[in-house]
This record gives sequence, C-alpha cells and structure tokens, in this order.
Amino acid sequence: MARKCIEKYLETHKSTYIGRYRCHSAVQTKKFEHKFHYYILDIQFKAIDVFVTIDYSGDEIVPTFSVNLHEQEQEYIIKDALNKILYFNQFKTILHCHVFEHFIETHTVNTILEPLDYRNILDYLEYHSGTNQETVDEFYTFFNPYLDRLLYNKNYKKFMDSIALLLDKILYEYEWDGVNAKYLDTEYQFHLEYFKETIKKMTNHIDGFFKSTKDELLEIFERLCQMPRFTLSIIKEFGNLILLNKEVAERLFNHFERLNPDQLENNIVISYLKSLYQNNHEQYIDACEDILRFVMNDVLTFANHDLQKEIGNRILEIEGYDLLIDLFSKDYNTFLFVCFPISTFPPEYKEIMRLELEKAIRFYAARMNHDEYRLTSFEQVANINRLLMEEYKEEYSNGKE
Repeated sequence: MARKCIEKYLETHKSTYIGRYRCHSAVQTKKFEHKFHYYILDIQFKAIDVFVTIDYSGDEIVPTFSVNLHEQEQEYIIKDALNKILYFNQFKTILHCHVFEHFIETHTVNTILEPLDYRNILDYLEYHSGTNQETVDEFYTFFNPYLDRLLYNKNYKKFMDSIALLLDKILYEYEWDGVNAKYLDTEYQFHLEYFKETIKKMTNHIDGFFKSTKDELLEIFERLCQMPRFTLSIIKEFGNLILLNKEVAERLFNHFERLNPDQLENNIVISYLKSLYQNNHEQYIDACEDILRFVMNDVLTFANHDLQKEIGNRILEIEGYDLLIDLFSKDYNTFLFVCFPISTFPPEYKEIMRLELEKAIRFYAARMNHDEYRLTSFEQVANINRLLMEEYKEEYSNGKE
C-alpha cells in the first residue's frame, strides 16, 4: 500500500527540474512517516534549513513543510525524499523507529544490528545534533565495535554492505556559489581517520574479503577512485589495501579498463596507484604532478581547501621540493605559488626557484608578441615580477637582473 502510494506520486509528478536544496538527514518517526532535513547555503555560506514531514500512510502523499517554498522546489524535495524512502525499504532493519532514542541513550554497543540500522543511527544523530566531528565520533562508538564483531565472525558480506551504505550517506560533494569563490560542501572529512583505521583492519583480512565479496570490493574501490579528494586523503592506507595483494590490484585495474579505458588515463587516483604497482618512476612523477595540479585548481576555486592543501603537502613531504620546481618548469603557472608559497621553500631551493622564475618571465615576454597569448602572458609576467620583488627583494635591490 505505502509503496504503491509513493510510486503513484513519483509517476504523476515527473519533471526535469533540479532543485537547489540538498538532503542533510532523515529519521523515521512512524511506520509510514519520515522527517527530512534539507538545506542550501547562501552566498555567505550560511545554511538555510527546511524541514519536511512525509506521511505516506494513506492513498495520497501528505507533505508538511516548515517554511513555504515555491511549488517546483517543494515537489523536487518531496520526490527526492520519496526516492530515499524507497531506497531505505530495500534493506532489512532490526531497530524500530520508536526505540531509537532509548537505544542511543543506553549505548547498547554489544547488540548486533543490520547494516541499515547503523546508517540510520548516523542519520538520527545528525538530524538532532548536526553534522560535525562530535556527532561522527559518537556514531563510531556504535559502528566500530559492530565492524570488529563482523571481522571476528568473518562476516565479510555484511561488513561490505555496511560500508557501502555508509558511503551512500557521506560520499557527496556539493558546490555552493559565494561572492568571490565557491564552497565545497562535504561530510567525509569527519570520517577520514576512522576510514584509515577501517582500511587497516580490512588489509589484515584482504584474502577473505576478496574470496567472499570480490564484486562488492571492486565496486567500493571504483566508487572511492571517483572521489579523489576523499581517497587521496587516505591514499597510504587505501594503496596498501590494494597493492599488497597482486590479484586484488590486477583485478581493480582490469575492472577499470573494461568499465572505461579513459578513466585509467584521466583518473588521478588510478594513475597514482598504477604507477606504484608497476614501479614506473616516470609515470609516478607524472601522477604526483597531476595531483598537485588538481590541488592548485581546488585552492583557486574553493574558499575551503585545507583538506586539498594537506594532500599536496603530503606529496611534497614524500618527494621533496624538486617535484614542485619540476612542475613549474613544465607549466610555468605562477598560481602554483598560491598553494605552495616560495617563502615556505627550504633555503637550498630558493636560488633554483629564482632562476626558474627568470626563465618563465622570458618565456612569457616572448609570447606577448602574439595576440592570442598577450592577456594571459601579461598576467603571468605581472605575477612573476611580484614574486621576484617579494621573495628576492635583496637580490634585485642590488641590481641583479
């Protein structure tokens, strides 16, 4: 009855309109009722919240909104919420909606629930307490003991189902437009340290996972490789999980080749892992430089970019500043130093960098004779002059050219 009611609404309200609001969290309050929290960020990156109750107990869907929105936006939210309800109904649960609060308050971590129950616990916590590190920390006090019990029992299938459902919840990236920059809205940064530990545990059981859940494992690997900001933040642990087992690595790369050969060339995570697997130093350096280019683009695009800068800094910690100088000598892109200021370079690299800047200014000066390159070349020349005067003031004040 409820499913038919939902499907009827979706069938009779088809539209190509894509709404502005995004789902934050949801809780089930009755057998046929869910409450949802939707939101947008304004140009100051402040949240504007909308709460909606969806009653699907009768012949018709009955939505109740906390604020008035225009009809198209309301319809988009209702359909999005109904699709999520259909998604939830695919999975078995143990924890009834009426006992959620009691279960969390009593902190019954020894009870083994179903995978969706833990996803629902995170939704419940976020609905009532917001999405923040404290909320995520509390969630893992339930989730980690459960994962440990599954590993102890070698229940690899349920383990992978639980991870997949969690990724469905947290693996998103929304871009919000501000006055001068964009804001990259994510949740996964709160989960990074926990995922590192989870992957380490999986590495100890990789043979069991690969034997029992090969398809599920490859599907999750594929999803992670499509989210480079998240995966590059856990690349050490993720790389060990894949590369320490030759069969796992080969199956992953073959899987991508069958799925879409272009992804092997254009996906910076796959390129990085494959260069390590093949022990190809030239490809490895190219992959590292592509990661730095990716980081630079994010720093220039998004107002919040600390996570991406950490990714770049880790690459430099491993490969050193020779990599950065080599990248500049290839691209002559001065915006690289917005991410990695010359003032942070070790002293032994300062003179090498100055000489590269002088080469770059001569290169762009020559290009200014061509109309199609004049504007961009002028911008780069201006940037280089500023860098030389700021970072090498003493040299140039003494007449060095």
